[in-house]
Amino acid sequence: MPTEFQDVAKTFAVKTLPDSEVEVTGDIPADVVAKYHDRALNHIAEHIDLPGFRKGHVPADIALKKVGDIAVLEEAVELALKDIYPAVLIEHKIDAVGSPDVRITKLAPGNPVSIVIHAAVYPTITLPKDWKELHKNIALIEAEPATVEEVEKTVESLRQSRKTKAEDGTEVVPELTDEFAKTLGAFADLAALREQITKGITEEKARTARDTRRGKIIDAVLEKTEVAIPKIFVESELDKIMGQMQEDITRFNMTFDDYLKRVGKTVEEVRNEFREQATKRAKLQLTLNEMAKAENIVADEAAVEQEMKHALEHFPEARPDLVKVHIETVLRNEKTLKVMEGEVEAETKTE
Repeated sequence: MPTEFQDVAKTFAVKTLPDSEVEVTGDIPADVVAKYHDRALNHIAEHIDLPGFRKGHVPADIALKKVGDIAVLEEAVELALKDIYPAVLIEHKIDAVGSPDVRITKLAPGNPVSIVIHAAVYPTITLPKDWKELHKNIALIEAEPATVEEVEKTVESLRQSRKTKAEDGTEVVPELTDEFAKTLGAFADLAALREQITKGITEEKARTARDTRRGKIIDAVLEKTEVAIPKIFVESELDKIMGQMQEDITRFNMTFDDYLKRVGKTVEEVRNEFREQATKRAKLQLTLNEMAKAENIVADEAAVEQEMKHALEHFPEARPDLVKVHIETVLRNEKTLKVMEGEVEAETKTE
């Protein structure tokens, strides 16, 4: 890191704000900004559209006359900040996340440029000391096996899904026979079909019971966890929720705009409806991150490679690095949740 960037960074002041944000204020000396003038002008000249010139071939002096000194100065400040902002983070030990919000509060040729930066920082997370014991307060939920009525209802639903129309237009539902069972898969007879349905319903009830208990344990942990959630984390979770919602709507052959018209709401109104859910999801992820860090919980490398291979076969255009991060997070989260639930012991922490 060049000394001049460090010297400028030292002059900036940092103020802690609510919601895990900081405000950074300071001045960039005029002589430092001046060093970026030619680069800024050339960058503008390369991207400006002017009649009579091919894009990227506009002479610098012509570009300057078109945009003016202030526009070049603003571009120079932007370029300077790309070097100075990292130096500020290092100098003041700021663990920033996401893109900062930068405002120029004073700008004049030949004078220092005053800057105000608002940045989100990774929050301090205080876990409850007994987080690995809280599951003991949540009783196990015993799942009931599938009932005869549930099995027969499913069988009947399958029959109805296979109905056809006769030549006279009447609907014909297949008889409940061994031959009908064979048309649904590798079933030897109707008894085998019922056995598989019974198993499936019973397993689904067990999963629902585990998920319900897990949800109660999560709520108990989050209630005792202290963390100021940065807005950027909430907005990120909202983006995921909205993205999934739009995918679901598309499956019903409806555009998202049509959906908004039908419910009479704006995008922002819909986002606000999910804000509480997004906040909880953000808090949970931050909490799981802290738990994994504290207990040295990591995703199994072999499992990550296997999941990556599977994912990239289905989505060959996806970026492998992003896929890997996503899979590592999902697998690490699951291991951490199992520790929270008391199902497994955390790995011994290594130095």
